[in-house]
Amino acid sequence: MEKIPSFDNEISVSQLLLDTQNPRLVDTQTNQRDAIRAMVSAQTEKIMSLAQHIVENGINPASLPIVMPSGNDGMFDVLDGNRRVTAIKLLESPLVAEGILNTNSLEKLKALSTKFAKNPITELNCIVVADRDEADTWIQLIHRGQNDGAGLVQWDGQVSARYDARKTGNKSIALQILDFVKENAQLTQDTKNQIDKGKFPITNLERLLNTPYVRKKLGVENQNGTAVITHPPDEVLKGLSRVVDDLGTRRVTVSNIKKQDQRIDYINGFDKNELPEPTKELETAQSLESTPNASQVNANTQKVKGVAKNRLTLIPKDCKLVITGQHHHRIGKIYLELKKLIVDDYPNASAVMMRVFIELSMDYYLTEKIQWPELQIQNSSLAQKLTGVSNYFESTGIMSQEQLAPIRKAAGGQTILAASTKNLNAFVHNRFYSPIPSELKIAWDDIQLFIEKTWST
Repeated sequence: MEKIPSFDNEISVSQLLLDTQNPRLVDTQTNQRDAIRAMVSAQTEKIMSLAQHIVENGINPASLPIVMPSGNDGMFDVLDGNRRVTAIKLLESPLVAEGILNTNSLEKLKALSTKFAKNPITELNCIVVADRDEADTWIQLIHRGQNDGAGLVQWDGQVSARYDARKTGNKSIALQILDFVKENAQLTQDTKNQIDKGKFPITNLERLLNTPYVRKKLGVENQNGTAVITHPPDEVLKGLSRVVDDLGTRRVTVSNIKKQDQRIDYINGFDKNELPEPTKELETAQSLESTPNASQVNANTQKVKGVAKNRLTLIPKDCKLVITGQHHHRIGKIYLELKKLIVDDYPNASAVMMRVFIELSMDYYLTEKIQWPELQIQNSSLAQKLTGVSNYFESTGIMSQEQLAPIRKAAGGQTILAASTKNLNAFVHNRFYSPIPSELKIAWDDIQLFIEKTWST
């Protein structure tokens, strides 16, 4: 066990020496003045912000500097907390930063120094250790990240939003929407886990909700900080539940919705039945607090989700792929058409389009993710492409060997399932081959997880 350091030692600021070997500094400094100036040069904005915070709030009592006795009698070297000590010494003597700070920053520092002088900090509570080795365990715990939970764990956006809500008594619009959807919609287990752990990417939800066009399509609005809905709850939940699931499962990340036109393209990619019915718009928008309870809303959404068991289309409605990028426009269009095509009415079109969609999806992944040469892709059969992506998924842990079994059997011609590559090719090239609608649905079901991973990893 490490030696326990000595806590709560009140030491005069004049006795504290900056660490001339501070890892924040590129070069080792030879004296205190140079160390202070080097720190200011390396972290100008952060030092200025810290100085202002100290003047306004004092020293953070939850974080104490770690120091060790210096070679000079009565002095201490600061091993952790050098920025704080730098800020205090600058507030005592702002001209030390002359020539490092620009004119405006130096004038601001002088003004802060004047305020600081009215209530100066002359002593700091410090943790005293014998030497650098004794401090090392604690310094690494502070600065080396979470360390499996032993170190400082930064708040995710959702946790920060809840902290702000409990402090102010007001939830953000995004948090209101997230709680409403979590309580009333049928989300995937992955998304539920993200929310329960406080790791849901709420800033991405905020990004979408800050776009007026997206809000209008989803049937929600912001009225003075209160989330209101313009359609009945079960209608609004259709789009919101997809959005929350897309974000929670990382099917959609910030790179997909960073720009406004990306956010508009994303919401325009929703099927009509995934958005509120325009004819059902409410005469007066209602706040989420006045919506029916969870059991009532769930009863409505359950009816909608139950239809998928006997679906009419090749791709079930709960399969939500995010296909973006100017080079993938055609693939995205084929996907949307397949979601609308009634298999019983158009089995041949469904079969051919499925074959094309699967191969184009493989081409995309092999090109952009695995980076096969273009000539190799052109000279490879669909079976070889499926095998190539399958092997990559297993080696990187994206899918397990068991999950990939139906893909490999189909690629190797070891199965009678409709998803075998022989059948897929026959859909296109054999004029005597008649695809059976039920088998087409089975074919898609066998490959759906594989395709979802293709477009989400």
